[in-house]
Amino acid sequence: MKQQELHCLVIRGQVGRYPALVQALGKFSENIKINLIDNDVVKVKQALLDKSLGLVFLFHESGLSVEALAELMRKNASEAILISLNDEKPQTALSSKAGYHGVQVCNLHYAPSGSTSNLALKFLIQYAFLKSEFRSCKSLLRVSEQRCHWLVDSSSEAVAYIMDDLHLYANDTYLKLFSYGSLHGLKLTAVSDLILEDEREVFFDFVRQYENRNIKASALIVTVHPLKGDDFRASIRLIPTVFSGTRCYQLWVRKLGAGNRLSTLQKVDSLGFDASIDVEPNKVKSSPWDDNSLPKNKKVANPVIVKESKGHSARNLAPKNRPPIAASNAIKSKRPSSYNALLKQVLIKKDVSLNLSQLDSLRNVNSTNRQYIVDLNVSELEHKNIVSKLPKKYHDIFWDQVMLVLLFQRLRQMSSKQIELFIPLSESAVKDTILISWLKSSILRLGHSARGCVFLLSLKEGLSAKERNIEHLQQVLESHHCAIGADNFAINHHTKTLLKFVKPSYVRFSKKWVMNNIKNKQQAMKLANAIKTLEKNNIRVIAPYNSGRQMKQLFDMSGASFCQKQAVS
Repeated sequence: MKQQELHCLVIRGQVGRYPALVQALGKFSENIKINLIDNDVVKVKQALLDKSLGLVFLFHESGLSVEALAELMRKNASEAILISLNDEKPQTALSSKAGYHGVQVCNLHYAPSGSTSNLALKFLIQYAFLKSEFRSCKSLLRVSEQRCHWLVDSSSEAVAYIMDDLHLYANDTYLKLFSYGSLHGLKLTAVSDLILEDEREVFFDFVRQYENRNIKASALIVTVHPLKGDDFRASIRLIPTVFSGTRCYQLWVRKLGAGNRLSTLQKVDSLGFDASIDVEPNKVKSSPWDDNSLPKNKKVANPVIVKESKGHSARNLAPKNRPPIAASNAIKSKRPSSYNALLKQVLIKKDVSLNLSQLDSLRNVNSTNRQYIVDLNVSELEHKNIVSKLPKKYHDIFWDQVMLVLLFQRLRQMSSKQIELFIPLSESAVKDTILISWLKSSILRLGHSARGCVFLLSLKEGLSAKERNIEHLQQVLESHHCAIGADNFAINHHTKTLLKFVKPSYVRFSKKWVMNNIKNKQQAMKLANAIKTLEKNNIRVIAPYNSGRQMKQLFDMSGASFCQKQAVS
């Protein structure tokens, strides 16, 4: 690779030390281009417009302050390194300074005849060359990404950019294939919602191969259902890529022709991965399906097979005239247009973070696991910002999803854990079909990383509108060694219904209910008997947080399992 030119700006002082510096720079490399100017604000601003600047030298005696020059560089040449030259001998010849508006600033004690000064200057020049080459590579990658984006837009193949089961972008072919009229409507739909429910886990296994860099097959055949029309069989492929600076995947979807469509009477056991689909053999090779390394008509062995679900016959593979889950969800609970944009903004804010509150074990339970309640820590300013931009009914849903995304990101990074995490979800979140569908998909994607998560669902108003959602969510959680708990638990006429349908593994009593209803010895005895009954039926009880010393003793003596300690980050 040809070495880049290094452009240097020297702001000379009145004393006249700059000629030695200019001469030294010229000796280091013939690729160094020097611009020598006086300390004049207009000239300095004009010189800083050169976006290729690598080093800016400022003599102490020039009269221009480091702070003022750093502010000018922040606006026009933030990639350049500011070198402040002085004649006061410090402890080291070269030192870095921070806090100058994001501009890299270094102090250099420059003595033309000093070997240490020249060595430090040589180091700076080499570093600046590397930084210049890196900047050039970034520019080339940006151009390559733009060209790739243009090719995707103009492609006749259905291509989408996806990350964490969400659509980031899709071309017109993809939108038409799934009968979506706009990209906004597609972004509200999880990728997995476009795939037959019985085959979603196979899809997540397929994605995990790429995440774990253990690719066993290059394509997967699944049944997909568009927003309108009949379900159809399709072959999908993934390509790791970058979109708008974010690492993600290109998802290529090719609808199988009539000749390749599998019979609806074929068993589910025959479905799986296939890396050698040739739907249009006469088509010019310009997509991931055109794999020259594969022998013709030879199929790769299936690493994962979709298992037949109990109670489902083979005719369920291609149901007719049934709207997809994502479509019905979008109609029932459509998100505001600003929801996803606000979600992305909040997730990178430093004043939004997870809190963990440790649970104290009230009984001698033989377990190596530690238990924590998960909560979200949000600054008052950020909370007000979101509240002002979203309708009230989405506030709890939004913050619950922020908490879940941050938690799942952390779980992916943990190689092993001996903890149980209790995750409270608001009543609004439990009712929201889009969030629950997203949660199920996320658990499937997390796989073993989700082990030990307990979702505390707020179910204080009964179950009539939520039973179906909860039942299917519980099946997904149990298959991944997770559990459901009941939050804000109270003893009333809903209690038996809740325990019958949800069958929670844990209950956390409502502090408000306990404080309002347990006011005498008789009421305390009823609560104690209820706690004993729950624990006897393997439903572990969590005492409400900060409910007072006497109440904690009551839960302790009644045989409750846990109480909550102070929050820890």
